[in-house]
Amino acid sequence: MKKNKLTVKDLLEKKGKQKLTELYVTNALEAYASEQAGIDILIAGFNKETLRTGAPTNKWFRDAHISDIRKAAPNTFMIYGISQYSSKEQAIDGALAARDNGADAVYCGNSPPYIEALRKEGLPAVSHIGLIPYKSTWTGGFKAVGKDADSAVKVYQDALAYDQAGAIGLEVECVPDRVAEKITKNVNLLTLSMGSGPNCDVEFLFIQDVIGTNTDKVPRHAKVFKNTNKSYEKLLDDTLEGVKNFITDVHNKEFPTSENIVAIEDEEYEKFLNRIEKLWM
Repeated sequence: MKKNKLTVKDLLEKKGKQKLTELYVTNALEAYASEQAGIDILIAGFNKETLRTGAPTNKWFRDAHISDIRKAAPNTFMIYGISQYSSKEQAIDGALAARDNGADAVYCGNSPPYIEALRKEGLPAVSHIGLIPYKSTWTGGFKAVGKDADSAVKVYQDALAYDQAGAIGLEVECVPDRVAEKITKNVNLLTLSMGSGPNCDVEFLFIQDVIGTNTDKVPRHAKVFKNTNKSYEKLLDDTLEGVKNFITDVHNKEFPTSENIVAIEDEEYEKFLNRIEKLWM
């Protein structure tokens, strides 16, 4: 049965009523499998110049063209990560490019005024609080944020600011579960838990962690639900074997055979020879 793609309105109406799921994907296979499995939301990287994800992927795939991911999951709410911009105008341009290439919303890591500018243009945006990897120097590196009262209040205030700016969602990364729960109850936007406990609106992971293709250590907040590395390794082995067999058969003159060629009747071939002979006369 064809899946109906959720809208921003649909998602916001599910807040407090239904737990949602989200995955970060980097290629068409991951996107297709996620949609078929029933995922609610997908997010992918987006570079408006190259139209590629530009994202770190697993060892089996390079970054993908964004259209391949969109086509692979046409009926899933899709967020494109446009990251950060140096001006609101650039952020709007990036979000418009994302929308024109199939995005239903964008991830923008800028401050609340940027999110407000996007909202005024009718461009749904998600942002980020807690542990923000590319801003982690301000919070002491790659570690949880909000474990003491002062930092917890700062995270809470950030959430309120993004909510007031009109964000539709907020990635809450590595924040204590009770702090994340309090934020979730006091904002209108959707909270996307990345290692922030079970009480946010959306549970969010990178698919590489879910299927075991992450080449780095699996973070504590994630879980390998199915390790697919052996499947990829077998696929690689089978592919290598197939290519080697092709090369060997060609060298041994065992390919192509009569089964692989287009034949011409003897009579027609003789006519052909006669005609081309006359071409040289």
